Formats: sequence, structure tokens, C-alpha cells
Amino acid sequence: MKRNVWGLVFIFLLVLLVDARPAWAYIGPGAGFAFLTSFFMLFASFFMAFFTFLTWPIRVLLRFFKRRKALANAKTDRVVILGLDGLEPTLTERLMSEGKLPNLKKLQEQGSYSHLQTTYPALSPVAWSAFSTGVGPGRHNIFDFLSRDRH
Repeated sequence: MKRNVWGLVFIFLLVLLVDARPAWAYIGPGAGFAFLTSFFMLFASFFMAFFTFLTWPIRVLLRFFKRRKALANAKTDRVVILGLDGLEPTLTERLMSEGKLPNLKKLQEQGSYSHLQTTYPALSPVAWSAFSTGVGPGRHNIFDFLSRDRH
């Protein structure tokens, strides 16, 4: 019985293929532009990927020599940045002068110590992004923790 069913399915598909008729469809006036644009984007993507793959060894060598030169010109071996959110500098200086923060006092004497101004809005991601990039929030576009709070 199963063999007969498969035979009927095969005959049905064969009749559909043999009895194919032309299909009429509307092709809009922008179809050619869409096809050419898609083809161009595919071609451009392939070319950019090939160019990137081809220039990769050169870019690696250039990066290696730039880093080596930067490390050779460095004036110090190591930099440690200690930043504490919400730390009041006048209170910290008073506690250091009283001897209650001896390790911070030692860091102040042996390294560099300065007051920093905060950003507006005074939130950690905004301030740290400004500190890291050297530009304000209007330039690095980080205004809040997850998304911009306009209120």
C-alpha cells in the first residue's frame, strides 16, 4: 500500500512538472534598482572583506612597530590610577593629615595627587567615561547607566 502512495505522489509531481505553464507577474519600476543595489552591496562587501584579509599582515606589522616605539619612549614602567567614587577630597586630606589614612598619604607623597571636577550629570559612567576618553559627555554620548534619562 505504501508503495502505491509513493508511486501516486511521484506521478502527481511528474504531471505538475510536465504541465508547467508560464506565470505572469507584475515587476515594479524600482525592481531593477533594487537588484542592482543588492548586487553592488554584495560586490562591495566581498571586495572590502578581501581587502581586509589581504592587508591584515601589514596592519599587524605596523601596529607592532608603533607599540614598540611607544613603549621605548615611555617615561615610566607602570601607572596606577586610583579613583574612588563619591570621595570628598577635603575630608580625605583631613584624614590623611590626622594619620588615619596612611597608605593614601604614602601614595600622595610618592606619586601624584590632585582634585578632579565631576561632570554633568554627576554619575559614575559619565564621569569615568569622560576621564577615560578625555572628552565630555556631549562628545562621548554616555549620559546614564543604561540609557539617557531625560528627567
